[in-house]
Amino acid sequence: MSTQFIGDKHRQKGNAASVRVPKTAELVAKRIRNGIIRGELRDGDLIPAEAHLIAEFEVSRPTIREAVRILESEGLIKVSRGARGGAVVSSPGYEMIARAAGITLQTKGATVADLYEMRTLLEPPAARLVAERNPAEGGKALRTHLELEYSLVKDRFATSQAIAHFHQLLIDLSGNITLSMVAHALQNLVERHQALAQQREPSMDVDQLEKRTRFGLKSHGKLIDLIEAGDGDGAEAHWRAHMIAAGKFWLSQLGPNTVVDLLD
Repeated sequence: MSTQFIGDKHRQKGNAASVRVPKTAELVAKRIRNGIIRGELRDGDLIPAEAHLIAEFEVSRPTIREAVRILESEGLIKVSRGARGGAVVSSPGYEMIARAAGITLQTKGATVADLYEMRTLLEPPAARLVAERNPAEGGKALRTHLELEYSLVKDRFATSQAIAHFHQLLIDLSGNITLSMVAHALQNLVERHQALAQQREPSMDVDQLEKRTRFGLKSHGKLIDLIEAGDGDGAEAHWRAHMIAAGKFWLSQLGPNTVVDLLD
């Protein structure tokens, strides 16, 4: 594995009085970050030893340690302390985005109604994309997941979680990475609030709850049929109607003005 991150010397251009010159540690962190992004360093790879980095970058030990702290705060590396410790590459995931989104939405006072309105804007076009771009494989993946949902109908909380994953899978299958990232940022909030709605469900009639769940899963099946047929218009229209109806139920349990909550 190549550990050479430094190419030509970084050159600062422009007016030094109006442009902040990056600290050396920031430049070192940038070089390592770029190596991770380009795949030169992969998930699980050990960052070269401190002494090696000092020699390669021609900087001081405190500078290297600050660069490592920067990357650690970004979630790009994980550092274990002690004699056998070290810095290991941790490929970027959605976890940090999801938590940052949850905290930001909570700080801004976003409501559950905001959250479900956003989902209703995102998911129907995603259903269209799956039908138009990926009908065979997309339909197969969703149908396999639907079988799992049906197998869990007697466990209301497990079913709720599986249904939330169905929604995420639908967006992931759209092939739009940015859309998928936004959905993942909201996923944890969706699951937490659906679980809360389940807890507040006044009905204890198990048969009635199962009947309602099966009705919702039947709608999932219809969506899959439309996707497999390559019917983008039909898939989008059906899923919009589904999302609106489902949103009314969830909001009736929580109240539309409930502020989203991610913090433990």
